[in-house]
Amino acid sequence: MFNEPSFIDVQNLQKVYKTGASELAVLKGITFQIKKGEAVCLLGTSGAGKSTLLQILGTLDRPTSGQVLYRGQNLFELNDESLAQFRNEKMGFVFQFHHLIQEMTAVENVMLPALIANENKLEAREKAMNWLQFLGLGERYDHFPNQLSGGELQRVAIARALIKNPEVLFADEPTGNLDSENSQKIQELFFELRNKLGLTLIVVTHDLNFAGLFPRVFKVKDGRFA
Repeated sequence: MFNEPSFIDVQNLQKVYKTGASELAVLKGITFQIKKGEAVCLLGTSGAGKSTLLQILGTLDRPTSGQVLYRGQNLFELNDESLAQFRNEKMGFVFQFHHLIQEMTAVENVMLPALIANENKLEAREKAMNWLQFLGLGERYDHFPNQLSGGELQRVAIARALIKNPEVLFADEPTGNLDSENSQKIQELFFELRNKLGLTLIVVTHDLNFAGLFPRVFKVKDGRFA
């Protein structure tokens, strides 16, 4: 099933934050590999370092030392502009808070990554509408965020993450703000997307039930894999 042995290769990843004369080591030498199409969970309590790890894997932050190789390419050798372009083309992100723009409709929110990449506006809108339809929001195109339920808001955020057809979908506590019924639906949706689209799925959670759905779980504790 997995024909790329080193799709993402993480080597001795460390992250240290400096405040004046003091230092806080958040990641303390993490090494692991992810194969294309895998579903991986980063499990841990608040403050364990799992969200920092996800942000570095997604190139939203740079490590203090160590490497993240993507198909053999050291991502952090790229400058910020090239890294941002790479991220927009290859990666999608879903967070605990949907981060939708309140003044924009659902379809306008989903279009944003495509517009940032200078895609044709009409084509971007068509793609956004197709993703919303795919995610069961075909009747919500022109609704504003304050007209949507919590589960619908998160589906719009997922559509936005998918509009550029990413190879990797990152999610940081994606069901943390949802009730149990919507949490279960969104959890099932992630695996449906992975199976249908061939996505590599990397999810941060502290939810043991959600983590139990993943074939690979890395437990993060005090900046290391426990």
